[in-house]
Amino acid sequence: MNEKPLNKQKIIKIIENKISNDMSYKNGRIISSMCTYPDTFGVELFSKYIDKNIGDSKLFPGVVEIEKEVIKMIGSFLNNRNCTGSIVTGGTEANLIALWAFRELSGKTRIMLPETSHCSLFKIANILKLNVDIARVDSNRKLIPQEIKKLIKDDTFCIVAMAGSTGLGVIDPIREISEICLDKNIFLHIDAAFGGFVIPFLKKLGYDLPDFDFSVPGVSSITVDPHKMGLAPIPAGGILFRDEHLRNKIKWRVDYLSGGITEQTTFVGSRSGGSVIAVWGLMKKLGMEGYKKIIKECMNNTHYLVERLDEIENVSTVMSPVINIIGIKSDLLDIKSIAKGLRKRGWAVSLFPEHIRIVVTPSVTREVINYFIQDLKEESECIQAKI
Repeated sequence: MNEKPLNKQKIIKIIENKISNDMSYKNGRIISSMCTYPDTFGVELFSKYIDKNIGDSKLFPGVVEIEKEVIKMIGSFLNNRNCTGSIVTGGTEANLIALWAFRELSGKTRIMLPETSHCSLFKIANILKLNVDIARVDSNRKLIPQEIKKLIKDDTFCIVAMAGSTGLGVIDPIREISEICLDKNIFLHIDAAFGGFVIPFLKKLGYDLPDFDFSVPGVSSITVDPHKMGLAPIPAGGILFRDEHLRNKIKWRVDYLSGGITEQTTFVGSRSGGSVIAVWGLMKKLGMEGYKKIIKECMNNTHYLVERLDEIENVSTVMSPVINIIGIKSDLLDIKSIAKGLRKRGWAVSLFPEHIRIVVTPSVTREVINYFIQDLKEESECIQAKI
């Protein structure tokens, strides 16, 4: 650490130099991330209320009430205005809280995860010392209910299903899985970290998508991240429980806080009240119509990208996109080489074992798509010429 203070201009210059090679969401070149550049109003609110720590709830009772309203607002488009929950650091903490709560309620130690699970779920299993059974998916990348039945053991306490899977945005057959969970008295957690702010609005736009939320009776909890397609600044994840009793066993009494005795139901103690207020303000600003407009534009651009991909020889989509996530594959060309070439051309792409993932967020405009298609075409032709 320097002995003497530096002036702000010098500090900013140093920072700018250090991050000069960092990418930005603004120009759309980060074409595979589930996060995007946050709405400027959300950033304004986050910055204005940066000092609020909702972890010390009795010091900031107004933020506590705002959080309750946020959860009800999210619950309203997930078909349960009476749900309970918290705005947390992200999907990882949200998934952790759900599995922690259900482990404590059940007294059991085994969960079932789809092979399409987000990596956070395997981290959490390690942290909570859980046994994990991996459920296979079918050719459409969906969980197979009959396979799930076979895997259930006496100590299985929770099944996790995906609503907008990480790799391809697939929605598992949650109604069928729910019936199994209800029959076996097993908790059902839905990881809709990305899809939670997409699927409900697509359904309202007329897309025929399966139910995944609290309208399905066996669903116990849902992870949904406002800092993804909710356009809130990071950190802003969300965990919602069907009702309050589901998190009773993880209520933690804290005696020493400045505001007095409080109960916490999150893993993290200090929590950003600015994040909570930013989510509340954004949801009020955009409303249902605003989110529908954003999601509609993203889906229109998703379909446009699929159409443009048809112009490129030996490249295709893994499947017809369910939401605004596309998988690009090639039966002839090495997908790793394509990804490497695209990265050299300045594109940030996510590479899965058999495909490149593209996430069409608001920053991925048609202009961006046109540039991307041109580079993908040139890169594919270069690789093909070497075969």
